[in-house]
Amino acid sequence: MTTMEMLERLKKYQELLSERVALEEEIATLPKTLETQNEMLSRIKKSFMEKDEEFKRVEEKVHELRQALQEAEMTREHAEQQMDGITTQREYEAINKEIRDATDKEQALRKDIQQEERVFSEIEEELRKNAGTIEQLEVEIAEKTKVIDSQKSEKLQAIEQLRLQEAEVSQDISKEILFKLERIIRNKKGVGVVPVHGVVCSGCHMILPANFVNEIRDSESNTVHFCPYCSRILFYEEVKDESGFLGDIESGALADLAFDTEEEEEEAEDEDVAESEELEKPKASKKKASKKKAVIADDFLMDQED
Repeated sequence: MTTMEMLERLKKYQELLSERVALEEEIATLPKTLETQNEMLSRIKKSFMEKDEEFKRVEEKVHELRQALQEAEMTREHAEQQMDGITTQREYEAINKEIRDATDKEQALRKDIQQEERVFSEIEEELRKNAGTIEQLEVEIAEKTKVIDSQKSEKLQAIEQLRLQEAEVSQDISKEILFKLERIIRNKKGVGVVPVHGVVCSGCHMILPANFVNEIRDSESNTVHFCPYCSRILFYEEVKDESGFLGDIESGALADLAFDTEEEEEEAEDEDVAESEELEKPKASKKKASKKKAVIADDFLMDQED
């Protein structure tokens, strides 16, 4: 299998893989559509539990106040019955005071009971509303969950079909190349195989060494080339106006980076994709940069003449 044939299959593999990665990301984000409702449900349930505890406390307090009121009424009634049997002024004043105290206590207790019963009613109404909201949210979440499960099932089936197509397209291609391509696609937003225009990688827009570009252009080569800067797989693509690239090189519009040794190139190919994005441009003197631009431009012109 020639490099061109492999590249065509890698392009097809890239399309299938990009589609699969997109579906996998969609599956991962599906549960997030329920996050807002689930958070709201959790807050309402928490509020419901707090209100329910308060409801029980108020209910207990009302019960205690009613018992105290009943005792105060009994005390007053007992004192009133004793009024018929008093014989002295002192006894009269003592019983009369007991009746007044019991009556004042009754009035205070009735007032407290009314106040607590209002709070009791308000809490009861809030609990009723919260219970209705909780029930409605649970129904909505259950319905959405069914829809999400259905969508997830469909996407998983589509992913399985894509995997089968990937396996067919990638036959006889090195697992290492496929691994690198998948890693690139996941980190480069679906673009792992890109053309070289002139002497520039269209993926990262960096200038490549002329001899490296010649190797990529060699139709008889059976080697897969990776960009030393962005690690994407490269293939050569003719463009209508390649002279524009020379103008960019001479004017310094593009980055003037190139490897000085084959060892540096090999090391760059083995770099992890995440690390390759952080590669800094080598700082060269203006004199060296100008010479490098001139060499690349001359080599490219000689290739075109040939």
